[in-house]
Amino acid sequence: MVDELFEVFEDLFERRKKKRDRAGKGEKLPAEVRAPAAPPVFCIGCGARNEGGARFCMECGELLPSPGEEMRCLGCNSVVPLKARFCPRCGSKVAV
Repeated sequence: MVDELFEVFEDLFERRKKKRDRAGKGEKLPAEVRAPAAPPVFCIGCGARNEGGARFCMECGELLPSPGEEMRCLGCNSVVPLKARFCPRCGSKVAV
């Protein structure tokens, strides 16, 4: 059993080395190997669609939210939509 595992790992390492060698020679990697593109980010201020890696809006220049960023209410600690000015749960004003 140990010998079988050793052979499997050896095969995996050989495949990985071949991929690295091909990439180093300028060959294009298959689409499934390349890193996926970042999802688009929408501006809070104007609603414009921006590239996934953008930090500022291309239309209005406003700072874009980071992926996974969320705001929380200071009063009740619930998640608040990024555009909200007041908490939908408790009604307190959201700090900007």
